[in-house]
Amino acid sequence: MNNVNIKIPKIDYQIISLSVKEDGVESQLGENDKIYMTVASSPNTEEYIFQKSLDNGISYNSETEKYEIEILSEDTKDMEVNKPYGYDITIYYDGDKPKQKVIGTFEITDKYTFVEVV
Repeated sequence: MNNVNIKIPKIDYQIISLSVKEDGVESQLGENDKIYMTVASSPNTEEYIFQKSLDNGISYNSETEKYEIEILSEDTKDMEVNKPYGYDITIYYDGDKPKQKVIGTFEITDKYTFVEVV
């Protein structure tokens, strides 16, 4: 399991790339496998701030051979700046065998430009 902390500006658009490796070899998930990224205020709550899943914010990029997690502006708009939230990325192999791959803090930072600069 990897520990990776993420910081992104409030209401920014980001793509997070993720390699899936099994036994040190990059692999693509099987048709019965599921992947989730969950952001929450604490690990003890069942209520999340936002959650991404395969074909719902997570997609496979065959050119880079990585999974891409799309963080939209609306995902972070209600999150507090400089407050440490937590997140994890978990894969459910065969739909029911969870294996946590990445865990860390998810922090929103200040943003200064809110309109497109011409």
